[in-house]
Amino acid sequence: MKILHYSLGFPPERSGGLIRYTMDLMNEQIRQGEEVCYLYPGHINVLKNRTYIKADRKHSKANFTPYVLVNSLPLPLFGGIKNPNDFMRPVNAKLYLNFLGKIRPDVIHVHTLMGIHKELFECAQSLGIRIVFTSHDYFGLAPEPTFYYQGSNYDDNNTIEQWMKISQTAMPTWKLRLFQISFYPAVRRIAHKFKSQKNIILDAKEPKYNNNKTNISDIKNDFVKLKKYYLSIFSLINYFHFNSHLALSVYQNNLVLKKNYSCISITNSTVKYRSSMSQVPMKGRKLRIAYIGPYKSFKGFFDFLKLPKITNLKIFEYHVYGSDDIITIPNTVINHGHFKKDDIDKVYRNIDVVIVPSRCKETFGFVTIEALSHNKPVLVSSNVGAKDIIDGEFIFKTISDVPQQLEKVASYILEPQKNMSTHYEEIRQIYHKN
Repeated sequence: MKILHYSLGFPPERSGGLIRYTMDLMNEQIRQGEEVCYLYPGHINVLKNRTYIKADRKHSKANFTPYVLVNSLPLPLFGGIKNPNDFMRPVNAKLYLNFLGKIRPDVIHVHTLMGIHKELFECAQSLGIRIVFTSHDYFGLAPEPTFYYQGSNYDDNNTIEQWMKISQTAMPTWKLRLFQISFYPAVRRIAHKFKSQKNIILDAKEPKYNNNKTNISDIKNDFVKLKKYYLSIFSLINYFHFNSHLALSVYQNNLVLKKNYSCISITNSTVKYRSSMSQVPMKGRKLRIAYIGPYKSFKGFFDFLKLPKITNLKIFEYHVYGSDDIITIPNTVINHGHFKKDDIDKVYRNIDVVIVPSRCKETFGFVTIEALSHNKPVLVSSNVGAKDIIDGEFIFKTISDVPQQLEKVASYILEPQKNMSTHYEEIRQIYHKN
C-alpha cells in the first residue's frame, strides 16, 4: 500500500504530539513494508506568489519520501484567525491533480487541516483516493487548534460571534507568515534566550469591535463563509480516526458524523511494552510528584503549582519538567526545565507519580501513556482524552481532588501500553474500512 501523510512538518521546527505521532507512524509503516510519502506546509517564497509542491531535499535522508507545500495557506498554530479570506484562498486544482497523479497514493492520511487547501480533498475524491483523518486537534471546527480561549473551553458555544471575538486578539496573517520564513527557527532560538514570560492572564479584556455596522456585518459574513469552507472539507473525508472518546464527543457536538469513524487510542515510539510493573514507594522517602509539559495555563501548569499548598510537604515533593520559560515558580516546586528526548528514561527514573492537569480538552495527551509505559501512576484531568485508559478513581475534575487521589495511589494498577507495531495494525485496518 502507498500512503500519503499530511502533517505540519519536521522537528525541531515543528514539535508536539501531532508531529511525534506522524513521524513514528510513518517510520513504523516503512518498517512494516509500506511505501510512504509525506506532504507538509513549508516556507514562504517571497519571490513567488503561486503555491507549488516540490521534493524536500533538506529531509531527503528520511525513511519516507518528503514533499513540501510552498506558499501554503497560513498556519494559525495558536491565537485564532484575524483575516478569514486568507485561509480559504483557492489554488488551481492542477497543483494537486498533478501531484497525486505523480505519486499515486492508495490512501491520504490527514493529521490536521492547517495549511492545506480544499482542492486537495476535492482532487482526491475525483481520483477515488481514500482520505482518513486523525483528530489531533480541533482546527477547522474551531479557528484555532484547542477550542480554548481566555480560560475557557468553548466547544459548547462554537458560534460565529465566538470566532469573531477570538479574531480580535489573533495575529494578522502577515505575522503568521513570519513563522514560515526559512530562517525563523534560528531567530526563535535566539529570541527565546532573552524572553521573559509572565503568567497568562485568564480574564483578558473584552475585545471591542469597530462601530461601523457594515464592517461588522462583512466580518461576520466572512467568518460564516470560512466555517462553511472547513465543514465542506470535513464532508470530503472518507473515514475519521478519533484518538479518544473526548475528541469524538467534541467532534460529534460540532459536526454531523455518519458511521464512518473509529475511536482508537494512539501511541508513539517512546512507549515500550514492559511486562514487569514496579510498585509505588510509599515509605522511606517523599513521593515525587511531577508535571511534564509546556509551562502554560491551558495545560493546567499553574493549577499544578497549587498542590504544595494543599498537600503535606512532609510526604510529597513536587517537580516540573519541560520548558526553559522564565517564570516565577514557588520554592516548594523543583524546576528541571527543558529536557532532551533522549533523556526521557532518566526523567522518569526520578519520578514516582505524574499529574496531567489540562484545562483545555486535549484530544489525547502523550504524557499519560509515556508515564504509564515507564511504570508510573498517572492522575489526569477530565479534560484529557487519554483518560480512556485510566481508572476512573484517578480522573479529577479540579486540582483540589488530587490530594485525596494521592492517598490512594498505592492501589494504582499499572497495565502495559501498546507499542507502535500494535498500533500500525489498527491503522492499517482503518485504511481498509468502508
